[in-house]
Amino acid sequence: MSKDEEWVMIALDPKMSRRQGMPPQLPIPKSEFEGLADKGLSIENARKWIKSFLNDSPAGKDGNWRKKNSQLVSALEVFLDKAPLLDRAQKGFAENDFEKALSALKRIASMDPDDHAARLNLAAAQTALRDYPAALKTYQSIRKTFEGDADYHVGLGQVHATMSNKDAAIDEFVLALEAQPDCQPALDALAKLGVLVPVYENPRDATSLTYVRSDKVDEYLASVWDAEARDAAYYLEQLAYHEREARPIVVLAIAERIIKLGDAASAERGELAKIAALRDLGRRDEALAAAKAYVEKAHSAGAYVELGRSLAAAGNTDEARAALDKALEADPGDLLALQYRFWPADAATNIQGVSNAIPALAAFAEAHPNAVGAWRSLARAKIATGAKDEGIDLLKKAVALRPEDDDLRAELWTHLGNEKRYQEIVEDAGKLENLAKRDWKLRWNEAEAYLGLEKKIEARGAFSAINFDDSLHVDIRKRAKRAVKSIDEGLTLGGVMSNPETPPAAT
Repeated sequence: MSKDEEWVMIALDPKMSRRQGMPPQLPIPKSEFEGLADKGLSIENARKWIKSFLNDSPAGKDGNWRKKNSQLVSALEVFLDKAPLLDRAQKGFAENDFEKALSALKRIASMDPDDHAARLNLAAAQTALRDYPAALKTYQSIRKTFEGDADYHVGLGQVHATMSNKDAAIDEFVLALEAQPDCQPALDALAKLGVLVPVYENPRDATSLTYVRSDKVDEYLASVWDAEARDAAYYLEQLAYHEREARPIVVLAIAERIIKLGDAASAERGELAKIAALRDLGRRDEALAAAKAYVEKAHSAGAYVELGRSLAAAGNTDEARAALDKALEADPGDLLALQYRFWPADAATNIQGVSNAIPALAAFAEAHPNAVGAWRSLARAKIATGAKDEGIDLLKKAVALRPEDDDLRAELWTHLGNEKRYQEIVEDAGKLENLAKRDWKLRWNEAEAYLGLEKKIEARGAFSAINFDDSLHVDIRKRAKRAVKSIDEGLTLGGVMSNPETPPAAT
């Protein structure tokens, strides 16, 4: 830079100076001053200009000027001296060496107490090292400088949350949202604390994600549903989504709407969902009354299953078993009835109990050879107790009885995948017509089978097709997109799509 350069000394806003770790005044070459508003002020340029000003400008070389402006000169020199330490701190963060970052930032804080940007990073390093009391103290020391900054409030809120200061944490996350309404870390943190609930208004549309107060979810969704006329198909999709998300109060509201529509094809789904939701809400007497009333109307397997579950919840074990027997008389293949009738309640942890149930379950299946669900339940029991080949053979038998059942076939393919029998999946897939129109779980299992066989091009194509299928739930499509990315990056997926649970999953 020319020694004849003219300089302009500008005073920075005190808060901005502290936020950026800049000196209170900054020398700027006159030739750069006019374009500063468009280009912005970078740390790199500030260092270059300060160094040139102190070394080359007439004022910088004037001892009297330096003595008269000693505080400013000191601030400018400290700003230059901090540069290697800032680089060291940044390198520490990049390497996850938070001790290195901490050491450098402590030195900066000692050299320049007004560098609040360094203190903000110091709090982050202390948090990473789990020194939460120190981090809290550091965050609080710079509050006036960063109040209204979303990142600051999120960082402080996370420290409060970790220290179990829930109310203080919530306050900080709310302040972050006031500063930046779409601040995702704050939204996620409030969801984790149970204050907000992430909800897809349309489970197939990623852009419909919104965050709702946890105590207002049912009211909010009611306003969405009432925005226009809705048919049974719409409510059935909503019902399945909110059942998966375990929101019984919402499920109850949807079920009542389905019942009110009077659509014959969806009426039972609504009635059964209503009974289950009442039970999940702890309203057992109402659930039992609703189950008894529906059994009088329907006499279906599903009605008797919900009656049995409601009786069991009320402690009426014998009556519950009798209701389940009625359910199996109506439909020997009803998976829920089979689960509650034969499997132990603690099947997830009681493998011996599952093993003890197999003889009775096998006898029932033999007595009802055309009941697909009976063979499927027996297969699950075999697999849960380690007899995986037997279980897979039983699932094949069930598929042969009902070849059009995609969910059943997907369960078979999942277990074949677990045993790395990928070629069998691919061969079976080759026998199906128009697989692209079949259940997404089949397509996912086929994709993973290709991946298991190292056929990455075919696997990528299958996952991509799922990703672009806008009829699927957005979370499924997101996972497919991640699978494609993993393949592109040369990585492998961490196991099959849906590891089987020990107790049978009711379908």
